[in-house]
Amino acid sequence: MKWFELILEYLKTILSTQMVAGVVCLVFFCFFKDDIKALILRIAKIRLPGGGELSTPQLEKQTKEEEPVVPDVSAQDTPDENIPTTLNKNELETIKALLGAEKARAYLWEYCYLNYHLVNSTQRVLDWLISTSIQSSLSLFDTFWLPVIPALSERKAIISVLESHHLIAIENGLITVTPKGHEYRKWRGEIPGTDS
Repeated sequence: MKWFELILEYLKTILSTQMVAGVVCLVFFCFFKDDIKALILRIAKIRLPGGGELSTPQLEKQTKEEEPVVPDVSAQDTPDENIPTTLNKNELETIKALLGAEKARAYLWEYCYLNYHLVNSTQRVLDWLISTSIQSSLSLFDTFWLPVIPALSERKAIISVLESHHLIAIENGLITVTPKGHEYRKWRGEIPGTDS
């Protein structure tokens, strides 16, 4: 075999379809790595062939992103004594209507944020807490969700996130769904892909 035939064989190998496709993919992933990373971080669940599932844990999502401060709209009800009494009846009604509209807008933004922030397992835990006929305790929650969410840190993160957004309240080890939690659940509707 002559040297030019050897070089020709090397060029055939280097310029083969597999090698060119591999180089193009590598360049593509290197060029768009930040965009691909952001896309993957937003994926909550991936269903694999054969019935397997990969999902984003609440603990990871909580630590990976800096959570913006969400105002607690339920605690900011404006009492009538803060509205000046020197206004006539029409102005007073207009101000009350504007305050109501602003409160509704704040709830909308907060609930849209919660839809983005709460991962699937956290949404399911909230639905379970609402649907149970008895008041749940932290130990019942741990026992019930242990087979589904085996990591204790993940279960604690779920409870912490629900409590920090005022969707549940914990007192003396008992979990109570707040009116805000019921309202959010009603606003969100059923989780796609569930039978409950």
